[in-house]
Amino acid sequence: MFADYVLLLFTTAPRRAKALFNVCRGRRTVSTLFAGLTADRLAWLDSWHGVPLSKFEAAANELVQAGWLQIPAPGYLQVTPAGVDQQKKLTQQLYQPVAWAQFQEVDVRRFNVLNQLALQVVSEFSHQTNRYYPVTTDQGMQATVKLWFRRWHSPQLVSQVVAELTGFLTTLPSPLADVFANSLTGFDFPGQTDQQLAQLFQRTPVEILVMRKDLNCRWIAWLRQQPTGPLAALLQPLVKANPVSVSAWQTYQDFQQGASLAQIATRRRLKMSTVREHLLEAAILTPSFPFEQLLQPETRQLLAETYAQTPSLTQWRFEQVQAVAPDLDFFYFRLYQIMRCQRAAD
Repeated sequence: MFADYVLLLFTTAPRRAKALFNVCRGRRTVSTLFAGLTADRLAWLDSWHGVPLSKFEAAANELVQAGWLQIPAPGYLQVTPAGVDQQKKLTQQLYQPVAWAQFQEVDVRRFNVLNQLALQVVSEFSHQTNRYYPVTTDQGMQATVKLWFRRWHSPQLVSQVVAELTGFLTTLPSPLADVFANSLTGFDFPGQTDQQLAQLFQRTPVEILVMRKDLNCRWIAWLRQQPTGPLAALLQPLVKANPVSVSAWQTYQDFQQGASLAQIATRRRLKMSTVREHLLEAAILTPSFPFEQLLQPETRQLLAETYAQTPSLTQWRFEQVQAVAPDLDFFYFRLYQIMRCQRAAD
């Protein structure tokens, strides 16, 4: 059930529940991204996009009642010792996604719809069928697939698509390959629902949903490694140059080219606070970020000494360093936290 995966989202350290929910729904504020980074949950970013907050909160309350989560402070949740044992069991029992990082790099949701429609079109085409109900009525999606079909229309199209699908399916163990194949819609075969797949494979509908999301991400990752086929071409426009937002990436590029923060703000007509937010986003999502260009040695030393007795950076409080360095901007405090987190993961 959904609550099982919610439990796997939390750790034994207190975490802001709303922040982790925002990670799952794909909200890209710096505070949300920082929460995902410190909890090692950035791979979950945008993975539960459509889940309402009420459902998340109901699942969390259920876990608190079960004794697997506790509330150390208002708005915070952490895993109890009993919850740790339950997490170990769930890790062994439940399907664990391995490719959700694609959510940061690709417009996964859009590709899922385009992919389903394109496969349906090719399947119907292979049987010379012109009249059928498309899997989506979205006119924009239909127009994209129509254009794709015209460009790739040839006697070889069916065999090319079959080769792509077969190549991917052979990389999967049998149950996963069957779930992926049975979820597709084609000639005389409506794709099976999560409920139908759950009955067929003796899993819960939520677990099937997680499995399908991850399989779609695996499919995307495979196509990115095999870029010459027709479905890879359908995917290519949806691949992001990097996980950083367009505006933040432009700020980061300007910074790398030697512009100061003040110069960037003036040239791009941005507030200084926006420039700093952009750089924090880039630092979170770019492990190779040049932290030393912004954090002077004396600043790094000051922060290291201030928090030397507090190894968990989620417990650091800005007020502590403000007491000894009242002129220090919060930007440098947060940037140092991100650096420490990134370097610890190396």
